[in-house]
Amino acid sequence: MFVRIGLCALVLTVLAGCTTTASQCNAADSSASLVSKLNCDYGGGYAEQVHNSEQDLVAAREQNRQFNQVFDELSALQASTRQDLATQQRQQASLEKSLNGLLSTLKAQHANKGDVQQQIAGLEQQLKAAQRAPASNASNAQIEARKQQLKTLQQQVSRLQLSLGYE
Repeated sequence: MFVRIGLCALVLTVLAGCTTTASQCNAADSSASLVSKLNCDYGGGYAEQVHNSEQDLVAAREQNRQFNQVFDELSALQASTRQDLATQQRQQASLEKSLNGLLSTLKAQHANKGDVQQQIAGLEQQLKAAQRAPASNASNAQIEARKQQLKTLQQQVSRLQLSLGYE
């Protein structure tokens, strides 16, 4: 009887002394010991990993929503190249706001990735070029050039989206 109580006390002492952090816990690690898995479960390491994954998913969904908003606004702007100046300017301002918000989010989240930063810089340059382009009802050649410029901007946003793993 005393042996069992002593053994249980010893096991609890060992488990309490072997605390693990969430970064040390990996539910998919089949080579982890039973004690390690118990520590991760009891200590909340697995729960913290799940919470972190859920937060990453929420952030990814928000970025995907921002990508879709930018695409919708680009499409609307492309369709409106023959509309009046005021409508085009409103759509342009909305696009710029959405795209700038998306780029700010991506800059912060992917600050350590040089290739992503280069793509973002290219998009910013393309956006500035689109801002300089005349939005008034112009000749057919100017309208077609504006459509091509918007199409190029949309392709760059699409490439950035795919490079980040969003669809």
